Amino acid sequence: MNPIDERYLGNVCEIRSFANDLIGIGVIREVGEDFITIGARDSELRLFNTFQKIKLNIFNTKVGFTVIICEVLASTRKMLRVVSPIKIVDHERRQGFRVSVDLHARISISREKLESGDYEDLQVVWIKDMSICGLRIHSDKNYILGQVVWLMFELDERTKLTVKAQFVRDSGVDGNENMREYGIKLLFDKEEDSDKLCSYLFKAQREQSQKIR
Repeated sequence: MNPIDERYLGNVCEIRSFANDLIGIGVIREVGEDFITIGARDSELRLFNTFQKIKLNIFNTKVGFTVIICEVLASTRKMLRVVSPIKIVDHERRQGFRVSVDLHARISISREKLESGDYEDLQVVWIKDMSICGLRIHSDKNYILGQVVWLMFELDERTKLTVKAQFVRDSGVDGNENMREYGIKLLFDKEEDSDKLCSYLFKAQREQSQKIR
């Protein structure tokens, strides 16, 4: 059985260290039973040591997002072949795919209230970073851990999400903004919404990485 879906062929692939530093961007060229071959994209690949352990971030609009840990078998400026690919578990995936954002979200206990367009009495929270699984937000209101709400936020001009969420962490008051910081777990009821967030995060992380370089 192939380590990843063959529909990832031709897709952009981030190459990252175990510390999550971006160390290359390539394209998935070949998938075998125990190997993945990555080709150069816009520029030559860096050279890697044989048996060096790395992470691969790969996204496809139909298949979704996956993170692979693997070992380098062969490395040239044009091609990288890795072996022993393993999909990593959710908490590792979340830590490896979190991006800083500056978005606001409307919050309500009622999805119907959010989708009605009547925002007059709705509370607003500020999203500071997000991952596939959750958000870090700031709010001037107090919420109870375990409380389930609905969030509505815009990822861009064309993409608006309405997602069920649960408060799972209270980090106290942020001294810089005098607001309370919370961790929120996203509870998707539509796979397409998860894919939309995945696509946005993948694009945002690549843009942020390019700015750092």
